[in-house]
Amino acid sequence: MGFENALTSLPGSMRLLVLILFLLGLLATGVLGTETSLLFFWPGCLLIGLAGLLVGLRWQMRISFAPNDLCLLSVLLLTLYLLGRAWLSPVALYAREDIFIILGCFVTYVLTATVASHPRWRLGIMGVLVLLTLGNLVVGFIHFSGNPGFHVVPHFVRTFGAGRIGGFFNNANHLAAFLSLVMFLSAGLTFFGRGSASVKLLLGFLGLASAIGMALTQSRGAMVGMVGGVAMLGTVSLWVMWKTQRHIFGRLLIGIAILAALGGAVIYIVNQESVKRRMVSNPVNKDVRLHIWEAALQQHAMQPVTGMGSRAFYDYCITLRPKGMPVYHNDPLFAHNEYIQVLADYGWIGLVLAVAAILLHLSHGLRFVKWFGEERFLNTGVLSSNTLGFAVGALSALAATLLHAAFEFHFHVAATAITAAFAAGLLANPGFDAGEGGGGRMPKVRLFSKLVLIGASVWMIGGAVKLGPADYDAAQAQISASQDDMQGRMEWLDKAVKRDPLNPEHWYQRGLAFMDQWKPTLPKSVGNRVLEKAAKDLQQAVKLNSQHYLYSLALTDAYDALQRQQEALASAQLAVKAAPWHEESRLGLAIHYHRWGQFAEAEKAYLWAWHGRLRNPEGAMGWGEGYQRLLRDAADATK
Repeated sequence: MGFENALTSLPGSMRLLVLILFLLGLLATGVLGTETSLLFFWPGCLLIGLAGLLVGLRWQMRISFAPNDLCLLSVLLLTLYLLGRAWLSPVALYAREDIFIILGCFVTYVLTATVASHPRWRLGIMGVLVLLTLGNLVVGFIHFSGNPGFHVVPHFVRTFGAGRIGGFFNNANHLAAFLSLVMFLSAGLTFFGRGSASVKLLLGFLGLASAIGMALTQSRGAMVGMVGGVAMLGTVSLWVMWKTQRHIFGRLLIGIAILAALGGAVIYIVNQESVKRRMVSNPVNKDVRLHIWEAALQQHAMQPVTGMGSRAFYDYCITLRPKGMPVYHNDPLFAHNEYIQVLADYGWIGLVLAVAAILLHLSHGLRFVKWFGEERFLNTGVLSSNTLGFAVGALSALAATLLHAAFEFHFHVAATAITAAFAAGLLANPGFDAGEGGGGRMPKVRLFSKLVLIGASVWMIGGAVKLGPADYDAAQAQISASQDDMQGRMEWLDKAVKRDPLNPEHWYQRGLAFMDQWKPTLPKSVGNRVLEKAAKDLQQAVKLNSQHYLYSLALTDAYDALQRQQEALASAQLAVKAAPWHEESRLGLAIHYHRWGQFAEAEKAYLWAWHGRLRNPEGAMGWGEGYQRLLRDAADATK
């Protein structure tokens, strides 16, 4: 029993419910799942998981066209490997961020390639993408008009720098990636899809608006990707026209050239000055990405075959900070190159599986275009086809986003990753007629895909129900802290720790909250009880992730206040091991020595902090301030 065995017994109301849940999940993800964290992805995760589970539990599904089993197998193997490597990652908190995005992508991909294989289902998904694009452009206009911190969620602020629109996304580069995908999908339907002139005009306008929005993000990587997408779109479209409309090919070529020139001119005029300013302030030959890639490749060398684990670069970008990186540049957290990031986190196995899946989907999509031009058109004489439009659009969209991925990390953001999964699903099942060999049958692939679909959907639902409320509690604690509501902060953190005890960040934040309650003026017995609670929480945070230097630094402060000198020293040294090049970690060691009157060791550590590769931000204590205090204290001690 497989995907081809029909969902005829499924009531129409159930099919409609599946579609509604899936579309609502995509909509919620597009509006909220726009950051690298999972906090706002949980609603979309729950809805997509429910849609996948309802489909999976019916077991039999009616599909309009057969998916290619080799494409399904490549994604199945890639998904299982990534999930297995993430499950074995040394840090559960980081791994889960990759896990749930991967699960969401897999469910979206399978539904697109199977039950949503009919063009009208896919047009429904395209409708959601159109709504999201319009929403992103409206919010982007708010950013462009002088309110760059506007966020669609109350009490939250967009933290990306001013001057570049972000839409629903915090990072302008990620908005550019999303707009790029929608632009090329729209272009494919505009050129080859069915519909009235008004629909084609609307899609054409949407594509142009997306291109202008991309320009306003000032994402140079997206512009490079756009060139690749245009090259794919132009090459495939011209081939189709040569095969089907050769008698007017010359006139079409002239028209396309004029349209491309006008579109390029509009984009250039809109973005000319901002691109020039960005190129002056951040020239390509001095781009910090070059240093980030160096650190990621160093991590890859530590465990080249299987990688260090999901999102391990979060911590290793700190440990392996290159010497040439500017001292004022923050820790990158991501490699800003998805292929290098896969090497660092998942090793050669992950990269080979990913590249194989990409090539299989692109080749299958091109095969469909060739079949349509050489066989389908000859039989029908009709060129307008939504299946062809989606295939050409998906080929172009994936070409653009895959090229862009060499400079960004948008596949670590749920909204863009799931949109790309939709495009890949289109190519896995572009619309070959029955009997044309498009399915590429392989034994048991569809059965295993169905089983993994069910498991992935259950996992997504469970994560949203169990982990989502804990993330909500932690977010509420941050809001309470910003409002100086310390009691509310502690109550929310208590809930977060209880609901998600494997999250070291919750323990760390509650430990900091206890430290904030402690004052030297408190009675010793009361103060020690508070410090012991803080130390216990911070110990748990370090236990769950000893690689995070901030956890160890906070624990050092707690141990010092409790007069546990040797434990404090060990904790300070662990922080330095995790962040050997940071002024902050070196300063923590210096302060520890300073507190205990070990002035000679403290002086060495302060001067060592002076040579750190990452300086503390302006307004925070630096090595100089600490060193001046040391000189005064040392002078007083000799009197």
